[in-house]
Amino acid sequence: MTDYGDTLKIMKNERGFTLIELLVASAISIMLLALIAGIFSSQSRTFVLQDQLNKMQTNGRSATEFFSRAVQNAGYNVFRGTRFLAASDHYLTAVYDEDNDGVIQNNEVMTFAVGNNFSTATETFNINPFFDMDGDGDVTGAETATYPVGMTVTAPPFNMYKVFPDNSGTGVTRHVVARNLDNVLIRYFDKDNNLLPAGIDVDDDKNPDTGTYVLALADLNQIRKVDVQILARTKDEDPRTAFQSTGSYVTGSVGAVAGVNYNDGHHRETFTANMAPRNLVMAPWGKMDVASNPETVNCPTNTTAVTATLVDSNGTPVAAGLNINFAVDGGGSAIVSPTAVATNAFGQASTTVTYDWSSPNSSITVSASSLITVAGKQNPVFNAGTISFQSGTGTFTDTFDGGLNPDWVEVNDPTMGPNDSDLDTVDDSYIMEAFNFNRAVNGCSWQDYQVEFEFTANGDLNPDRFVGGYIRYEDANNNYSALLYRKGGLACVGLAQEYCLRLIKWNGAITEIARIGLDFTPGTTYKILAQAEGTDLRAKIWPLALGTADPNPGVWVYDGAGFPTVYPIAGVDGDYAAGQVGFLGDFNSAGREVVFDNFAVNPVP
Repeated sequence: MTDYGDTLKIMKNERGFTLIELLVASAISIMLLALIAGIFSSQSRTFVLQDQLNKMQTNGRSATEFFSRAVQNAGYNVFRGTRFLAASDHYLTAVYDEDNDGVIQNNEVMTFAVGNNFSTATETFNINPFFDMDGDGDVTGAETATYPVGMTVTAPPFNMYKVFPDNSGTGVTRHVVARNLDNVLIRYFDKDNNLLPAGIDVDDDKNPDTGTYVLALADLNQIRKVDVQILARTKDEDPRTAFQSTGSYVTGSVGAVAGVNYNDGHHRETFTANMAPRNLVMAPWGKMDVASNPETVNCPTNTTAVTATLVDSNGTPVAAGLNINFAVDGGGSAIVSPTAVATNAFGQASTTVTYDWSSPNSSITVSASSLITVAGKQNPVFNAGTISFQSGTGTFTDTFDGGLNPDWVEVNDPTMGPNDSDLDTVDDSYIMEAFNFNRAVNGCSWQDYQVEFEFTANGDLNPDRFVGGYIRYEDANNNYSALLYRKGGLACVGLAQEYCLRLIKWNGAITEIARIGLDFTPGTTYKILAQAEGTDLRAKIWPLALGTADPNPGVWVYDGAGFPTVYPIAGVDGDYAAGQVGFLGDFNSAGREVVFDNFAVNPVP
């Protein structure tokens, strides 16, 4: 039997906490909570302060970086206007081609200015930028306007704004790029390390003897070095009452607008930068730009307009009536007319360059020069540009994919048309069907070049009939041609072979310049290469199985050795100094046709 006596005794002897014990425990808990709260509050204040310090440093570094980038890149790809449009001790306007597209847009005219806001302007300055207002990819002399930039400047702290002109020609757009700036000091130096503008550093200590200053237009092009000092501060004061920040702003600077001294609980830090513009004008009295339209001329067009624009050292167009002289290097193949043209109100003068297509691929350099008078002395300004005269992308080529190149002119069109030679349902060649005389002529009239093409005849030609190409074509009765003939009548007289390659002049009657007999196999693809260089005429034929390139280059006399299936001929005739090229055929048997492919014109090697 269990005895519960001892257990009941123990239960009866248990005691609770006394009132004193509870009071002591509560006091200890309250002390611990107060300690924890104090620690949390201190850490919170420390965190907030650290966040404020981080933002202060970010604002100071960002403002310094914006100024540095603007100064270093100012003038890059800038032709019209100066690289600096406005400058003072607390704002700066710089222009540069930030996206490197060769054209200045409105957001590449950058003003960095400090202020509280821009609701009611307490100061206003003007900029006169040139930029692509109409978005056509060009900056003309008319694309400029006067933009007033107004800021409210009352007392620190300030924001730094990035301001750029609108395309409308009237307003500006502003963005805040840094906040809580106490002061901004910008110093400008010329090539001799003297402060700009002249006269503000009377004692030559490299510090302005006046706080606020504005650079005139004449000073802007003299800037060779810029120093920036930015005083940034925290947004809120340090909650620790013992912390005090005291100091003085530079007298007359933007920070001293409401008073020279400061004494408060804001943390402050100074950020400095020293930089120099890297894009300086080589000739300080002016610049010349030379542009052609079009820059690349494709035959049969043979002219292009060239415009020279002359601006002074401030990027402002020179006065109307100043002569610009043009010259071209074309070695007789290109001429410029007129050679001297007076500038218009935008400082522009235009002329025309004409090319005689002596080669199907040529680059011509056109130059423009003038004299600008500065301080009674005439100074030369010069520049040059390149014009490409070419067919297609450097040469004239046609693979006949989908038909003829637009420069072709067809005769007897119903018997000629696109052809699918490889049976893939895509046109990749050109076919000439039997219907007497057919031809296609290119519109370009060249002088020295070589023409080459491939052809495949589906059967024997009729006797005394031919197929081939024009070397120089002036019209249907005046041309040189390289033609494959079949023996009969006057064709291939005295030759053992059934076929011959003839180099002929056609001026109402056939005059044979040269010929050679050859072994020709219908259904086989052949290549003809012909050259016209001055009075020298040459032609060559070979089966395409030997390759697309000339198997025996430079050889124009047939000896039957080395490449016995390559047949060259050459002759001299000077009646037609220039002409077009093309392909042609004359046959009248039903079912006969010739397929042409890979027609090309190149400079003579």
